[in-house]
Amino acid sequence: MLGLLTLPIQLLRIAFYALQGLIDVLRSRNRLRAEFTILVNASREAVWRLSTADHLVLDGPPSMEISYKPLPDSDDLWLTCITVSGQPRVQAVSREIERDEVKGVARSKIVAHPLSIPPENGRDVESGLTIGTTSDGTTLTLFNEFTVHSFKDRIIYPLAPRQMANLIKQQCEKNAGTHSRIAALGDNGLLLSVIALLSFCYLFGWKLGLMLAIVIVLHEMGHVAAMLMAGVGVRSIYLVPFFGGAAVPKTAYRTEARLGFIALMGPGLSLIPTVGLFVLYRATGNIQLREAAEMFAVVNAANLLPLYPLDGGLILNALIGSVSRPFALIVGWIGVLAGLGLGIYFHSFLIGIPFFLFALQRYLSGSQTIELERLSFGGGVALALASIATFVLYVLVIMALHARI
Repeated sequence: MLGLLTLPIQLLRIAFYALQGLIDVLRSRNRLRAEFTILVNASREAVWRLSTADHLVLDGPPSMEISYKPLPDSDDLWLTCITVSGQPRVQAVSREIERDEVKGVARSKIVAHPLSIPPENGRDVESGLTIGTTSDGTTLTLFNEFTVHSFKDRIIYPLAPRQMANLIKQQCEKNAGTHSRIAALGDNGLLLSVIALLSFCYLFGWKLGLMLAIVIVLHEMGHVAAMLMAGVGVRSIYLVPFFGGAAVPKTAYRTEARLGFIALMGPGLSLIPTVGLFVLYRATGNIQLREAAEMFAVVNAANLLPLYPLDGGLILNALIGSVSRPFALIVGWIGVLAGLGLGIYFHSFLIGIPFFLFALQRYLSGSQTIELERLSFGGGVALALASIATFVLYVLVIMALHARI
Protein backbone atom coordinates (compact mmCIF):
# COMPACT_ATOMS: atom_id res chain seq x y z
CA MET A 1 0.00 0.00 0.00
CA LEU A 2 3.04 2.25 0.14
CA GLY A 3 2.52 2.88 -3.56
CA LEU A 4 -0.58 4.90 -2.71
CA LEU A 5 1.57 7.21 -0.59
CA THR A 6 3.67 8.05 -3.67
CA LEU A 7 0.63 9.32 -5.58
CA PRO A 8 2.00 12.90 -5.88
CA ILE A 9 5.14 11.49 -7.50
CA GLN A 10 3.03 9.43 -9.89
CA LEU A 11 1.07 12.52 -10.90
CA LEU A 12 4.29 14.41 -11.52
CA ARG A 13 5.47 11.52 -13.68
CA ILE A 14 2.26 11.62 -15.72
CA ALA A 15 2.69 15.39 -16.15
CA PHE A 16 6.30 14.86 -17.25
CA TYR A 17 5.38 12.25 -19.86
CA ALA A 18 2.51 14.45 -21.07
CA LEU A 19 4.93 17.36 -21.52
CA GLN A 20 7.46 15.09 -23.20
CA GLY A 21 4.63 13.84 -25.43
CA LEU A 22 3.83 17.39 -26.51
CA ILE A 23 7.47 17.94 -27.41
CA ASP A 24 7.52 14.69 -29.40
CA VAL A 25 4.38 15.80 -31.25
CA LEU A 26 6.08 19.06 -32.22
CA ARG A 27 9.12 17.09 -33.37
CA SER A 28 6.88 14.62 -35.26
CA ARG A 29 8.31 11.67 -33.31
CA ASN A 30 5.81 8.83 -33.56
CA ARG A 31 8.06 5.78 -33.12
CA LEU A 32 9.23 5.73 -29.50
CA ARG A 33 11.06 3.46 -27.09
CA ALA A 34 10.57 3.49 -23.33
CA GLU A 35 12.54 1.35 -20.90
CA PHE A 36 13.19 1.15 -17.19
CA THR A 37 15.85 -0.73 -15.21
CA ILE A 38 15.57 -1.71 -11.57
CA LEU A 39 17.75 -3.62 -9.11
CA VAL A 40 16.04 -6.63 -7.51
CA ASN A 41 17.28 -8.19 -4.27
CA ALA A 42 16.54 -11.75 -5.40
CA SER A 43 18.29 -14.43 -7.43
CA ARG A 44 18.46 -14.19 -11.21
CA GLU A 45 16.55 -17.47 -11.52
CA ALA A 46 13.73 -16.24 -9.28
CA VAL A 47 13.37 -12.97 -11.23
CA TRP A 48 13.34 -14.83 -14.56
CA ARG A 49 10.85 -17.42 -13.32
CA LEU A 50 8.41 -14.80 -12.03
CA SER A 51 8.79 -12.41 -14.96
CA THR A 52 8.19 -15.07 -17.61
CA ALA A 53 5.54 -17.16 -15.82
CA ASP A 54 2.42 -18.13 -17.78
CA HIS A 55 0.33 -17.03 -14.81
CA LEU A 56 1.62 -14.10 -12.80
CA VAL A 57 0.00 -12.70 -9.65
CA LEU A 58 1.36 -9.42 -8.24
CA ASP A 59 0.12 -8.21 -4.86
CA GLY A 60 0.61 -4.54 -5.79
CA PRO A 61 -0.73 -1.97 -5.28
CA PRO A 62 -2.41 -2.17 -7.61
CA SER A 63 -2.98 -5.91 -7.42
CA MET A 64 -2.51 -7.43 -10.84
CA GLU A 65 -3.10 -10.83 -12.42
CA ILE A 66 -1.52 -11.64 -15.81
CA SER A 67 -2.08 -14.83 -17.76
CA TYR A 68 -0.54 -16.04 -21.03
CA LYS A 69 -2.41 -18.71 -22.97
CA PRO A 70 -1.69 -20.15 -26.43
CA LEU A 71 -4.44 -19.38 -28.91
CA PRO A 72 -6.26 -22.46 -30.25
CA ASP A 73 -5.41 -23.36 -33.87
CA SER A 74 -2.27 -21.23 -33.73
CA ASP A 75 1.29 -22.40 -33.17
CA ASP A 76 2.90 -19.11 -32.29
CA LEU A 77 0.22 -16.69 -31.02
CA TRP A 78 -0.46 -16.08 -27.34
CA LEU A 79 -3.36 -14.34 -25.61
CA THR A 80 -2.36 -12.07 -22.72
CA CYS A 81 -5.07 -11.09 -20.20
CA ILE A 82 -4.39 -8.46 -17.55
CA THR A 83 -6.67 -7.96 -14.56
CA VAL A 84 -6.14 -4.99 -12.22
CA SER A 85 -7.73 -4.92 -8.75
CA GLY A 86 -10.21 -7.61 -9.72
CA GLN A 87 -11.36 -6.05 -13.00
CA PRO A 88 -10.18 -7.18 -16.47
CA ARG A 89 -8.44 -4.29 -18.23
CA VAL A 90 -6.37 -5.42 -21.22
CA GLN A 91 -6.37 -8.34 -23.60
CA ALA A 92 -3.70 -8.63 -26.30
CA VAL A 93 -2.54 -11.17 -28.84
CA SER A 94 1.21 -11.41 -29.35
CA ARG A 95 3.87 -13.45 -31.11
CA GLU A 96 6.98 -14.45 -29.22
CA ILE A 97 10.14 -13.24 -30.94
CA GLU A 98 12.79 -14.49 -28.53
CA ARG A 99 13.05 -16.30 -25.20
CA ASP A 100 16.51 -17.23 -23.96
CA GLU A 101 16.96 -17.92 -20.25
CA VAL A 102 20.74 -18.17 -20.57
CA LYS A 103 20.96 -14.70 -22.09
CA GLY A 104 18.13 -13.45 -19.86
CA VAL A 105 16.19 -12.05 -22.81
CA ALA A 106 12.51 -12.31 -23.73
CA ARG A 107 10.78 -10.31 -26.49
CA SER A 108 7.32 -10.39 -28.05
CA LYS A 109 5.34 -8.38 -30.57
CA ILE A 110 1.64 -7.54 -30.39
CA VAL A 111 -0.26 -8.45 -33.55
CA ALA A 112 -3.60 -7.22 -34.85
CA HIS A 113 -6.33 -9.64 -33.81
CA PRO A 114 -10.09 -9.48 -33.08
CA LEU A 115 -9.47 -10.62 -29.49
CA SER A 116 -7.25 -7.63 -28.70
CA ILE A 117 -8.89 -5.09 -26.35
CA PRO A 118 -8.16 -2.28 -26.97
CA PRO A 119 -7.36 -2.99 -30.64
CA GLU A 120 -3.75 -2.79 -31.82
CA ASN A 121 -4.69 -0.04 -34.33
CA GLY A 122 -1.26 0.16 -35.94
CA ARG A 123 0.69 0.71 -32.71
CA ASP A 124 3.17 -2.02 -33.73
CA VAL A 125 4.24 -2.67 -30.15
CA GLU A 126 7.32 -4.71 -29.30
CA SER A 127 7.95 -5.35 -25.62
CA GLY A 128 10.36 -7.41 -23.62
CA LEU A 129 12.78 -7.79 -20.77
CA THR A 130 16.43 -8.41 -20.05
CA ILE A 131 17.78 -9.84 -16.82
CA GLY A 132 21.37 -9.54 -15.69
CA THR A 133 23.53 -10.08 -12.63
CA THR A 134 25.74 -7.54 -10.88
CA SER A 135 27.64 -7.50 -7.59
CA ASP A 136 24.69 -5.64 -6.05
CA GLY A 137 21.98 -8.03 -7.17
CA THR A 138 19.82 -8.82 -10.19
CA THR A 139 18.99 -6.15 -12.76
CA LEU A 140 15.65 -6.21 -14.52
CA THR A 141 15.03 -4.06 -17.59
CA LEU A 142 11.59 -3.80 -19.18
CA PHE A 143 10.94 -1.95 -22.43
CA ASN A 144 8.19 -0.94 -24.86
CA GLU A 145 8.90 0.11 -28.44
CA PHE A 146 5.80 1.39 -30.18
CA THR A 147 4.23 3.56 -32.85
CA VAL A 148 1.91 6.20 -31.41
CA HIS A 149 -1.80 5.83 -32.19
CA SER A 150 -3.18 8.46 -29.77
CA PHE A 151 -1.71 11.02 -27.40
CA LYS A 152 -2.34 8.92 -24.30
CA ASP A 153 -0.04 6.26 -25.80
CA ARG A 154 2.77 8.75 -25.14
CA ILE A 155 1.90 8.55 -21.43
CA ILE A 156 0.81 4.93 -20.97
CA TYR A 157 3.64 3.11 -22.71
CA PRO A 158 6.47 4.98 -20.92
CA LEU A 159 4.70 4.51 -17.57
CA ALA A 160 4.09 0.79 -18.02
CA PRO A 161 7.70 -0.53 -17.82
CA ARG A 162 8.37 1.47 -14.65
CA GLN A 163 5.18 0.31 -12.93
CA MET A 164 5.56 -3.33 -13.95
CA ALA A 165 9.25 -3.44 -12.98
CA ASN A 166 8.45 -2.08 -9.53
CA LEU A 167 5.63 -4.61 -9.05
CA ILE A 168 7.88 -7.51 -10.12
CA LYS A 169 10.67 -6.30 -7.82
CA GLN A 170 8.25 -6.05 -4.92
CA GLN A 171 6.84 -9.51 -5.55
CA CYS A 172 10.23 -11.17 -6.08
CA GLU A 173 11.64 -9.68 -2.88
CA LYS A 174 8.50 -10.59 -0.99
CA ASN A 175 8.75 -14.20 -2.18
CA ALA A 176 12.46 -14.30 -1.34
CA GLY A 177 11.97 -12.67 2.07
CA THR A 178 14.37 -9.86 1.20
CA HIS A 179 11.96 -6.93 1.06
CA SER A 180 12.36 -4.26 3.72
CA ARG A 181 10.38 -4.21 6.95
CA ILE A 182 8.93 -0.85 5.97
CA ALA A 183 7.70 -2.34 2.69
CA ALA A 184 6.21 -5.29 4.57
CA LEU A 185 4.40 -2.90 6.91
CA GLY A 186 3.03 -0.97 3.97
CA ASP A 187 2.01 -4.12 2.10
CA ASN A 188 -0.52 -5.14 4.74
CA GLY A 189 -2.19 -1.74 4.68
CA LEU A 190 -1.46 -0.95 8.34
CA LEU A 191 0.72 2.08 7.68
CA LEU A 192 -1.70 3.55 5.15
CA SER A 193 -4.64 2.91 7.50
CA VAL A 194 -2.89 4.66 10.38
CA ILE A 195 -2.20 7.68 8.16
CA ALA A 196 -5.86 7.60 7.04
CA LEU A 197 -7.05 7.53 10.65
CA LEU A 198 -4.87 10.54 11.43
CA SER A 199 -6.31 12.33 8.38
CA PHE A 200 -9.87 11.69 9.59
CA CYS A 201 -8.99 12.98 13.06
CA TYR A 202 -7.38 16.06 11.50
CA LEU A 203 -10.56 16.81 9.53
CA PHE A 204 -13.21 16.05 12.15
CA GLY A 205 -11.47 15.80 15.52
CA TRP A 206 -10.39 12.58 17.21
CA LYS A 207 -13.86 11.51 18.30
CA LEU A 208 -15.66 11.85 14.96
CA GLY A 209 -12.52 10.77 13.11
CA LEU A 210 -12.36 7.51 15.05
CA MET A 211 -16.09 6.98 14.54
CA LEU A 212 -15.73 7.55 10.80
CA ALA A 213 -12.90 5.00 10.65
CA ILE A 214 -15.13 2.42 12.37
CA VAL A 215 -17.99 3.15 9.94
CA ILE A 216 -15.66 2.71 6.96
CA VAL A 217 -14.09 -0.50 8.29
CA LEU A 218 -17.52 -2.08 8.87
CA HIS A 219 -18.60 -0.92 5.41
CA GLU A 220 -15.53 -2.53 3.83
CA MET A 221 -16.12 -5.70 5.84
CA GLY A 222 -19.44 -5.96 4.01
CA HIS A 223 -17.49 -5.99 0.73
CA VAL A 224 -15.09 -8.55 2.20
CA ALA A 225 -17.97 -10.84 3.21
CA ALA A 226 -19.43 -10.56 -0.29
CA MET A 227 -16.06 -11.33 -1.91
CA LEU A 228 -15.73 -14.47 0.18
CA MET A 229 -19.32 -15.49 -0.62
CA ALA A 230 -18.75 -14.87 -4.36
CA GLY A 231 -15.52 -16.88 -4.32
CA VAL A 232 -13.19 -14.11 -5.52
CA GLY A 233 -11.21 -14.02 -2.27
CA VAL A 234 -9.74 -11.01 -0.47
CA ARG A 235 -6.23 -9.68 -0.98
CA SER A 236 -6.34 -6.75 1.44
CA ILE A 237 -8.46 -4.17 3.20
CA TYR A 238 -7.27 -0.73 4.25
CA LEU A 239 -8.29 2.87 4.90
CA VAL A 240 -7.47 5.60 2.37
CA PRO A 241 -6.35 9.01 3.72
CA PHE A 242 -8.93 11.82 3.36
CA PHE A 243 -11.24 9.60 1.30
CA GLY A 244 -12.47 6.33 2.79
CA GLY A 245 -11.40 2.72 2.44
CA ALA A 246 -10.91 -0.13 0.00
CA ALA A 247 -11.22 -3.90 -0.10
CA VAL A 248 -9.16 -5.52 -2.85
CA PRO A 249 -10.19 -8.90 -4.33
CA LYS A 250 -7.72 -11.69 -5.06
CA THR A 251 -9.17 -12.67 -8.43
CA ALA A 252 -11.27 -11.06 -11.13
CA TYR A 253 -15.02 -10.56 -10.67
CA ARG A 254 -15.71 -12.12 -14.09
CA THR A 255 -19.45 -11.28 -13.99
CA GLU A 256 -21.55 -8.14 -13.58
CA ALA A 257 -23.59 -10.05 -10.98
CA ARG A 258 -20.56 -10.50 -8.73
CA LEU A 259 -19.49 -6.89 -9.21
CA GLY A 260 -22.94 -5.56 -8.36
CA PHE A 261 -23.42 -7.93 -5.41
CA ILE A 262 -20.04 -7.05 -3.89
CA ALA A 263 -20.67 -3.31 -4.37
CA LEU A 264 -24.10 -3.54 -2.72
CA MET A 265 -22.98 -5.60 0.29
CA GLY A 266 -20.84 -2.75 1.68
CA PRO A 267 -23.82 -0.49 2.44
CA GLY A 268 -26.12 -3.52 2.66
CA LEU A 269 -24.51 -5.16 5.68
CA SER A 270 -23.91 -1.73 7.25
CA LEU A 271 -27.69 -1.53 7.67
CA ILE A 272 -27.34 -3.88 10.66
CA PRO A 273 -25.24 -1.54 12.87
CA THR A 274 -27.14 1.49 11.54
CA VAL A 275 -30.56 0.16 12.53
CA GLY A 276 -29.16 -1.25 15.78
CA LEU A 277 -27.74 2.13 16.80
CA PHE A 278 -30.98 3.85 15.78
CA VAL A 279 -33.06 1.49 17.94
CA LEU A 280 -30.72 1.96 20.92
CA TYR A 281 -30.91 5.73 20.51
CA ARG A 282 -34.71 5.64 20.47
CA ALA A 283 -34.65 3.54 23.63
CA THR A 284 -32.07 5.57 25.58
CA GLY A 285 -31.97 9.03 24.02
CA ASN A 286 -28.15 8.90 24.17
CA ILE A 287 -26.84 11.65 21.88
CA GLN A 288 -23.66 9.70 21.10
CA LEU A 289 -25.73 6.82 19.75
CA ARG A 290 -27.62 9.30 17.59
CA GLU A 291 -24.37 10.71 16.16
CA ALA A 292 -23.08 7.21 15.41
CA ALA A 293 -26.34 6.15 13.72
CA GLU A 294 -26.40 9.31 11.63
CA MET A 295 -22.78 8.87 10.51
CA PHE A 296 -23.46 5.26 9.48
CA ALA A 297 -26.55 6.33 7.55
CA VAL A 298 -25.02 9.38 5.84
CA VAL A 299 -21.77 7.68 4.79
CA ASN A 300 -23.51 4.62 3.38
CA ALA A 301 -26.33 6.56 1.71
CA ALA A 302 -23.75 8.83 0.03
CA ASN A 303 -21.89 5.74 -1.14
CA LEU A 304 -25.03 4.55 -2.93
CA LEU A 305 -25.21 7.69 -5.09
CA PRO A 306 -24.86 6.72 -8.79
CA LEU A 307 -21.44 8.31 -9.17
CA TYR A 308 -18.60 6.13 -10.45
CA PRO A 309 -16.62 4.66 -8.69
CA LEU A 310 -18.80 4.84 -5.56
CA ASP A 311 -20.75 1.67 -4.82
CA GLY A 312 -23.88 3.16 -6.36
CA GLY A 313 -21.94 3.98 -9.52
CA LEU A 314 -20.55 0.44 -9.72
CA ILE A 315 -24.05 -1.01 -9.30
CA LEU A 316 -25.44 1.28 -12.00
CA ASN A 317 -22.50 0.36 -14.23
CA ALA A 318 -23.23 -3.36 -13.73
CA LEU A 319 -26.92 -2.85 -14.57
CA ILE A 320 -26.37 -0.71 -17.66
CA GLY A 321 -23.33 -2.72 -18.75
CA SER A 322 -25.52 -5.81 -18.91
CA VAL A 323 -27.65 -4.05 -21.54
CA SER A 324 -25.19 -1.81 -23.40
CA ARG A 325 -21.48 -1.62 -22.59
CA PRO A 326 -20.88 1.60 -24.62
CA PHE A 327 -23.75 3.33 -22.79
CA ALA A 328 -22.35 2.12 -19.45
CA LEU A 329 -19.01 3.77 -20.29
CA ILE A 330 -20.81 7.03 -21.07
CA VAL A 331 -22.80 6.88 -17.82
CA GLY A 332 -19.59 6.13 -15.93
CA TRP A 333 -17.99 9.26 -17.37
CA ILE A 334 -21.06 11.30 -16.45
CA GLY A 335 -20.79 10.03 -12.87
CA VAL A 336 -17.09 10.87 -12.59
CA LEU A 337 -17.58 14.35 -14.07
CA ALA A 338 -20.61 14.94 -11.82
CA GLY A 339 -18.46 14.11 -8.79
CA LEU A 340 -15.76 16.46 -10.06
CA GLY A 341 -18.43 19.13 -10.57
CA LEU A 342 -19.63 18.70 -6.98
CA GLY A 343 -16.08 19.23 -5.77
CA ILE A 344 -15.82 22.46 -7.76
CA TYR A 345 -19.29 23.64 -6.69
CA PHE A 346 -18.58 23.12 -2.99
CA HIS A 347 -14.98 24.33 -3.35
CA SER A 348 -13.91 21.01 -1.82
CA PHE A 349 -10.51 19.51 -2.62
CA LEU A 350 -11.53 16.41 -0.66
CA ILE A 351 -14.30 15.73 -3.18
CA GLY A 352 -12.66 17.16 -6.28
CA ILE A 353 -9.22 15.52 -6.07
CA PRO A 354 -10.44 11.88 -5.84
CA PHE A 355 -12.85 12.36 -8.74
CA PHE A 356 -10.10 14.09 -10.75
CA LEU A 357 -7.92 11.02 -10.16
CA PHE A 358 -10.79 8.74 -11.21
CA ALA A 359 -11.26 10.78 -14.40
CA LEU A 360 -7.53 10.60 -15.14
CA GLN A 361 -7.52 6.85 -14.57
CA ARG A 362 -10.49 6.35 -16.90
CA TYR A 363 -8.84 8.46 -19.61
CA LEU A 364 -5.57 6.54 -19.44
CA SER A 365 -7.22 3.12 -19.23
CA GLY A 366 -9.18 3.81 -22.42
CA SER A 367 -12.82 3.62 -23.43
CA GLN A 368 -12.67 0.01 -24.62
CA THR A 369 -12.61 -2.55 -21.83
CA ILE A 370 -13.21 -6.26 -21.48
CA GLU A 371 -16.87 -7.03 -20.89
CA LEU A 372 -17.95 -9.00 -17.84
CA GLU A 373 -20.60 -11.69 -18.13
CA ARG A 374 -23.93 -9.90 -18.17
CA LEU A 375 -26.66 -9.99 -15.56
CA SER A 376 -29.81 -11.92 -16.32
CA PHE A 377 -33.04 -9.92 -16.45
CA GLY A 378 -34.16 -11.31 -13.10
CA GLY A 379 -30.75 -10.71 -11.54
CA GLY A 380 -30.74 -7.12 -12.78
CA VAL A 381 -34.20 -6.42 -11.37
CA ALA A 382 -33.23 -7.95 -8.02
CA LEU A 383 -30.01 -5.90 -7.83
CA ALA A 384 -31.80 -2.67 -8.74
CA LEU A 385 -34.62 -3.20 -6.22
CA ALA A 386 -32.21 -4.19 -3.44
CA SER A 387 -30.06 -1.10 -4.09
CA ILE A 388 -33.06 1.25 -4.09
CA ALA A 389 -34.48 -0.34 -0.95
CA THR A 390 -31.14 -0.03 0.86
CA PHE A 391 -30.82 3.64 -0.08
CA VAL A 392 -34.41 4.36 0.98
CA LEU A 393 -33.86 2.72 4.37
CA TYR A 394 -30.83 4.92 5.01
CA VAL A 395 -32.79 8.03 4.02
CA LEU A 396 -35.63 7.02 6.37
CA VAL A 397 -33.16 6.61 9.24
CA ILE A 398 -31.69 10.06 8.55
CA MET A 399 -35.17 11.62 8.41
CA ALA A 400 -36.24 9.90 11.63
CA LEU A 401 -33.12 11.08 13.43
CA HIS A 402 -33.65 14.68 12.36
CA ALA A 403 -37.35 14.52 13.19
CA ARG A 404 -36.48 14.00 16.86
CA ILE A 405 -34.08 16.94 17.14
